[in-house]
Amino acid sequence: MGCFEIGAFWLIVNIISIDADTSAGGIRAECLGNRVQFTLPSSLSEGSPLEVYAVNNAQTVFLTPHLAAQCGYTQKLDPWGNTRVSASLKSCFAEKQGDKEFKVAIQVKLYEFPKLSAKVLEASKSCSHTVASREILCETNFMEVSVRIAIPEFKEASVKGGPTVIPNLQLWNILLYTPGEKAFDRETLQGMGYNVYSSPTRLVMRSPYNMAENFVLNVDDVDMIVFKSVVLFRDRWMMAIVESTAACPTNGASVVGQMISWRFPLHLTPLMSSEVEILEVHMGIDGRRLTSEEMSSHNYGMISTKSHVVVEIPIGAPGGYYKSHAVENQYHISYTIEPMLELMWMEGQDKTTYKVLFPITTPLTPCPPHITDNTQPKQKVFEALLSYFLPDVVLLNITFGSELLTVSEVIIKGIGLQEQSFPNGTKAFALQVPFSQPYVQEKTLRPDRRTYFLPLVFGFVILPERASFSYSTVLEASSDIVRPTAGGRCSEDIFKINVKYGSTPRSQLQIKLGQVELSDEVLQEYEHHSNETHFIITVPFLAPLVALESVQLTGVLGRIDVELYDTLNNLQVKDFSLACPFFVKMSECFSNGTIGVVVPKLESVPRLLPGELSLRDPACKPYYNEAHFAFFRFDVTTCGTTRKFVGDTMKYENVVTWKKDEPLPQTSKFHLEPEYRIYVSCVYSANSTQSMIFHSISHFKEPETDVGKGELTVSLRLSQDMVYKLFYHDGDYPVLKFLKQPLYFEVGMDHSRDSRVAVGLENCWATLTKDRESQPKWDLIVDGCPNPKGPEQTIIHPVSEDDRVDIPDHFKRFEVKEFTLREDDGSSESEDATVARRVGANHFGFQRHPDNGRLIKALEERVDGVHFN
Repeated sequence: MGCFEIGAFWLIVNIISIDADTSAGGIRAECLGNRVQFTLPSSLSEGSPLEVYAVNNAQTVFLTPHLAAQCGYTQKLDPWGNTRVSASLKSCFAEKQGDKEFKVAIQVKLYEFPKLSAKVLEASKSCSHTVASREILCETNFMEVSVRIAIPEFKEASVKGGPTVIPNLQLWNILLYTPGEKAFDRETLQGMGYNVYSSPTRLVMRSPYNMAENFVLNVDDVDMIVFKSVVLFRDRWMMAIVESTAACPTNGASVVGQMISWRFPLHLTPLMSSEVEILEVHMGIDGRRLTSEEMSSHNYGMISTKSHVVVEIPIGAPGGYYKSHAVENQYHISYTIEPMLELMWMEGQDKTTYKVLFPITTPLTPCPPHITDNTQPKQKVFEALLSYFLPDVVLLNITFGSELLTVSEVIIKGIGLQEQSFPNGTKAFALQVPFSQPYVQEKTLRPDRRTYFLPLVFGFVILPERASFSYSTVLEASSDIVRPTAGGRCSEDIFKINVKYGSTPRSQLQIKLGQVELSDEVLQEYEHHSNETHFIITVPFLAPLVALESVQLTGVLGRIDVELYDTLNNLQVKDFSLACPFFVKMSECFSNGTIGVVVPKLESVPRLLPGELSLRDPACKPYYNEAHFAFFRFDVTTCGTTRKFVGDTMKYENVVTWKKDEPLPQTSKFHLEPEYRIYVSCVYSANSTQSMIFHSISHFKEPETDVGKGELTVSLRLSQDMVYKLFYHDGDYPVLKFLKQPLYFEVGMDHSRDSRVAVGLENCWATLTKDRESQPKWDLIVDGCPNPKGPEQTIIHPVSEDDRVDIPDHFKRFEVKEFTLREDDGSSESEDATVARRVGANHFGFQRHPDNGRLIKALEERVDGVHFN
């Protein structure tokens, strides 16, 4: 048998229409000749444990497997979860009216988890059936023979012409043939597990298959289990002997290719003489007789030879089902179907009907799973389809390398996993694993090729047995190596650097600008953007990442160096440098006689400390300095500034020099530390005429202003990044943030088009509740400036016109790093906290500046759902 041939369906529907009644509880019941069948749909049981009871008037008896076989009941569970209970019309608890009318009733108790409360369903079915002289039924768990008792009538011998007398026969003794003869009384036989029922007109004998008194007889190469008995009846006048025999096959089925063949002997020597002619032969499935049209449509075959009836059934035909098995950690399947044969023959004046239900299961067939690798290396994702499986197979876990993950853990880790179903009832599992996952191994076997490996072990379980098996494979994909590239351009006072990753994952690419590796902490100081393919960063020309080569009167020549390093392969993959002149004013001469000058640190003087620079007067140190520049502000009459007249102008000059406190060590006689000297000059007009226009205002008219009333809508929003392009909405909260992670806020008037109106922030504070006056609170902005007492000082960001902002004066932006408030004294915590806290929780209030009438009303906005850790 092949694995899942086309047309071999798992979800097989009933092959004939069913004339069945449905009880109020949803149980279907139908009469099937000398049997009645009840079906409890899976939708009612839903996998819950259940118990089946036989009902006779007020009597309710639990049907154990032993009692069911003894009393003529059979219980089966099909692959779809439907429970089928069938009973002989002559079962122990059936209500009988003569030999024509029968009623069978059952009760089903469903136990619901977790309370284990019982739900009771009841169903009954009345069937009309004309009983033959002898009926033999071979069910899957018992065999039954029903024989009509023919008792002669006679007249009283002592009275001539006396009344007719019907003997009142009583069951006296039972002889079983094993094949030797053994005698039993009725009670003993019942206690052994047999069932004996007698009425004035009929004897019913029933035996489970595994009884010791039954024997096996080979009939035309088919083994038959024989249950043979002779029952003795007597009264004071006479004795009657009733023979009853049942014979049921135990083999005869074989599999050739894709066809099941079942051979059944026509001359059942334990049951008939050699002169008997078979009158009728019918085939059925699951106890239901089929018409010739139904057999033809499903490719069933039935032929008769001189000695046998041969039934042929294609593997996978409707009416059967496939089942999964695990053998030595390998996946196998089998196919099961339950054909039925009905025979009728006449022997003298007595008619015999014979019915056998014979489940057939094919031998186990190995069916190893098939892996289809659909990986496209350019997508950088392993895509594979593991097929094919039956519905009773459940994927339990997947081992990636050495780490075992359950199905739920696989999905949580961002790995794609879907179960796909197919029209023939089978299913497969689709897996998508990005190359960036840590389980993917990467090797460069050739200089121009990169190969990715993903070892996998799939763990499965088969229901309901919970048998397990696994399947191992290694996915492999290769792609051409595309080296990372770097480029950039200059604009006004910034460098714009872009890096394309190529085929190198971002996680293993180290980027250095200048001498600084771009860590998350460094990136917080610069505007940047990244996705799966490239990275862009904007760097001001005076940033520490920039090397300044020279300072000219017209501006500064700056250079930024980019280094790309593959950390996995320990390989420097790209060097790039971009040098640009920036035509910016480094100094400014003010009309009040003040000079301001920015003095950068040059690359040629690496040991320079900007704080050690001074003007001509050594006491004139920088007004402000950082590691990479210094700012001087001085009056033209101070710091050793000289003056000279040139025509109608005055020229003031000074010089910035580096006077080292201690002489620097000479690295070699050829490399002396260069001298640092920058000249500063300002030219003022010594003799010039300025004109101005003014208008006088009458003292008799006081100035007036129009009084107006109105309302401006001002909103506070939390940006998703420092670019202020994407903002969180109400439905996004709560948002998870961590301690010291920056929050980017924007306050603005979105609906105003009046350029005469501007937003100004005077005071801003955070509280624990929505009440702006509640305590504790922490000041973020005080008098328009960042709170100097803050552990992480608030940063005010400028607003420039872009595609979203038409009027920059309508917006204010600031950055606050995460902190938590202590409820005791209102102070802030900057240490790592161990308990997550809501800051939606923390509210931000803004107060209008008393002198700024342009911000109409105070703003209080809740930033809901931000968490502090």
